[in-house]
Amino acid sequence: MTASNPEQNPVKEGLKTLLKRVQGGTSREEIEKARAEFKGLLSKATPLLIAQAEQELIAEGFTQQDLVSACDVHLELFRSTIEQNEISVPEEHPIARFQKDHRIILTLMDELRRLAGELKKRGTYEQGRPELDRLAELIEKLLEAENHNVRQENTLFPLLERHGLEQPPAIMWMEHTEMKEQKKKLKKLLDQREEMDFDTFADLVLQHSILLQEQFANHTLKEKNILYQAALEVLTEEEWKDIKEECDALGYFDA
Repeated sequence: MTASNPEQNPVKEGLKTLLKRVQGGTSREEIEKARAEFKGLLSKATPLLIAQAEQELIAEGFTQQDLVSACDVHLELFRSTIEQNEISVPEEHPIARFQKDHRIILTLMDELRRLAGELKKRGTYEQGRPELDRLAELIEKLLEAENHNVRQENTLFPLLERHGLEQPPAIMWMEHTEMKEQKKKLKKLLDQREEMDFDTFADLVLQHSILLQEQFANHTLKEKNILYQAALEVLTEEEWKDIKEECDALGYFDA
């Protein structure tokens, strides 16, 4: 029998309790109080733990719309934390472009999740045609935005490893791979949608969209608070110049 993790279970149960409170809050004061508590819990939660909490809430009777409303709250918290924690560097510095990438990708994911919620209301593939067309465009844009990860993996990560910092790049690389697979799952869902009924398809698109956005928001905080801060401490000006030149050679994705 596997021992339960004493650190994770209380966090997951706390997330579930607060999601219920936020979703069912009757006053602005109640909701703001729950948000303040939620912010503390999110710092201890992984995307997988959040996803498990949400899945259990669905099993306990939460509707998809309840879940979307609750997710809006913690995604808003992620976004505000990301924006507040931006690292101040010159405009031409590689980290400035990495942070700009984060903002662009989060905006694309915001629209992806919103459209996935709208699609659910349409009822049929024919009625959801405008949303389906735009979802396909957004997924292609998000796959193009893998350019952000390629630039980091080919320029920043090797230099950090050379300075003896192996684990942060390894963890970020693993998460890059996981998120790329999540994007591919969404693309495959859209490509094979005629093989399932509309409601099942719409539910899966919404679930995958929410999970992807939460994964990326959490990942972004790790990059800013751990990876980039470590890089600023150990890399020389000459190394940053090399990173910039290599990034320019690899090119950038369009918004």
